[in-house]
Formats: sequence, structure tokens, C-alpha cells
Amino acid sequence: MLGGSTFVFTRALVSSLDPLIISFVRYGLTALLFLIFFCVNFTNVKFQKNDVFYMVIIGIFMFTIFPIFMALGLEITTSSRAGLLYATMPIFTIIIACIFKIETFSLSKLISVFIAFSGVYFCLSEFVDPTAPNPVKGDVLMTIGVISASIFTVFSGKFLKKYGNINVLILTIFSGSISTMLVSLFLGKKISNILVLSEMNYFYFFMLIVPGGILMMFLWGKALQIISPTQASITLGFNPITATILGHYILNEIISARIFVAIGLIIIAIIFSNWK
Repeated sequence: MLGGSTFVFTRALVSSLDPLIISFVRYGLTALLFLIFFCVNFTNVKFQKNDVFYMVIIGIFMFTIFPIFMALGLEITTSSRAGLLYATMPIFTIIIACIFKIETFSLSKLISVFIAFSGVYFCLSEFVDPTAPNPVKGDVLMTIGVISASIFTVFSGKFLKKYGNINVLILTIFSGSISTMLVSLFLGKKISNILVLSEMNYFYFFMLIVPGGILMMFLWGKALQIISPTQASITLGFNPITATILGHYILNEIISARIFVAIGLIIIAIIFSNWK
């Protein structure tokens, strides 16, 4: 559910700071804090060269492409819609995992994905509040980010089990942060703008980096060590709850009655996907 809060805090920041800078600062500081706390353990790990290459690639998908497209999407859509779209990750996770034969296809997975997607579509098809200037374009940008995060979810599992979630997170976040930095140097605005933010905006950054960065990523990596990518990604259905509630109280977003139906269907899908 921490993931849902990140949509709200990111959307609160995009009006004051460039999305590329937000992504770079958030994940760069998260990686740095991970390294400070777990430096000894990380330096003692011996990574295989081929594994490092693949981890850098999936790190770029998760910590460059995903946050950039998420932030760009949140400029023009609501955090509640973004949270619901993020909950569709199981669809793309199952497709990718089955294509590459990482998971076996089952009827329960298909039905659970259909239920979850039906709920999301039912909600997103409704007219949104005027605070979202271009929700459809924002939804497309967010979906690109979700697909990128799904790629990381599918292919990171074996590395998490082999090297440990902290070590993999440090390597992948650093690779993604460096890539984001390069993109922001060419396409982003002045990073010095971060020095003139309000106290509330600095609080939003803190929430993105500590509970929405370090804690969330640690728990997510731990989950991928013990359950399948599909099972882990379907639990993202709880994120819209956080995004909707916080979005209403922090950003004055309108709560649609349809979102409760969508959340209910997503929770049913979560239960059904784990049905033995």
C-alpha cells in the first residue's frame, strides 16, 4: 500500500519540480542510503559479469523508465487513476512471465487478471475531475511505466534469490539513477530548483525516499524472494486505496463511487489468484 502514496506525493511535486529531477533525486538518494546502511554486505558480494549486465538493464527499466513515465503521467492525470493503472501490472507480468516460460499459465491467473482489469476499466471509463487536464494521455504514459516495472518484477526474481534483495536493489537503483541523471542533463530543467522548494515539498520528498523508497523497495524485494512475480504483483491492487484516500485529502481529488467497485474487484482478483 506504500506504493499508492508515492503517486500522491509525486503528483504534489510535479507542479513545482521537473519530473526527471524528481525521479533522479528520489532514487539517487534511496540508492545512496541503501549503500550507506548495507555497505559492508554489498562490497563482499561477488557478482558474475553476465548477471551485472542483466541487472543494469532491468534496473534501467524499473528505476529510469518507470519513474519518468509515472511522473510525466501524473502531470496530467490523477493519482487515483495512476494507482488503478499500477494495479494492472499482473496483466503484463503474467504475459511476460508466460512468454519467457518463467511461470506456467493457469486458468486461475487468467480469471484473476480479467476480474482486476474489468474493475480498472470500469473506473477509468468514467469522467474524471477537472484537476486532470489530459487523463487519457496520462494513462498511456503511466501504462508504459507499468510495463517497465513488470519487466523488472519478472526478471529480478532469480537475482534476488541469488544475491539477496538489498544487494540487487543497490545495484539496480544505482544503474537506474545514473541513467536518469544522464537523461535529465539533456532533457530536464535546472536541478538547482530543488533548493527553493517549500517545506511541505521537502516533506513529500522525504515520504518518497524513506517509506516510499527504502521501506517499500526492501519489502518488495523480500516478497519476490519468497513468492512468484505474479503473486507479488497482484497484491498491488491495494495501492489504489492509498492513492485515492491520500489524493482526496492532500490534492483535493474527487473520489468517484466507481473506484470502490474497482478496488473490490481487484481484491477479489487477489484472493482468486492465490486460490489453490
